[in-house]
Amino acid sequence: MRVSRRFPLAVHALLFVAVLSPKKRVTSTLVAESTGANAVTVRNLFLELSDSGLLIATAGKNGGVQLAREPENITLWDIYQAVETPDADEIFKMYEGSDTCPVGKNFYQILYPHMESAANAMKASLEQVTLETLKEELQPLLKELHAEKCPSALTDTTSE
Repeated sequence: MRVSRRFPLAVHALLFVAVLSPKKRVTSTLVAESTGANAVTVRNLFLELSDSGLLIATAGKNGGVQLAREPENITLWDIYQAVETPDADEIFKMYEGSDTCPVGKNFYQILYPHMESAANAMKASLEQVTLETLKEELQPLLKELHAEKCPSALTDTTSE
């Protein structure tokens, strides 16, 4: 099964926004520092998350991002759909098989329903977890993070 790095990166970015916003202006630079991703990659991800109705992005010198919905109204499935395809063929990188052999000729037909079932189970599981759940799970760990190397945004929540 293939899920690109984009999904966990998107979850990380949105969780970062949920923790800091509205106390601090959140920018692609701050999220890039937190995720270790390139700021351009983060900005492109922000565009997809904005297009999916999960983020509101404001451009310019005083720009930044904020959640478009409350964290309890954003599920992991919402985030997944914003940056990945929910199609079982793509999740599992299915192929059609081959007409030169009875197994190859029928392979896709017999395997696809099982892969579709697994994709549906993944969807059902991801729909049960909200950004608020992750935020709550993160809170006890934030105290530990202050002592470690982490983006200054997490230790200083004053406005930029």
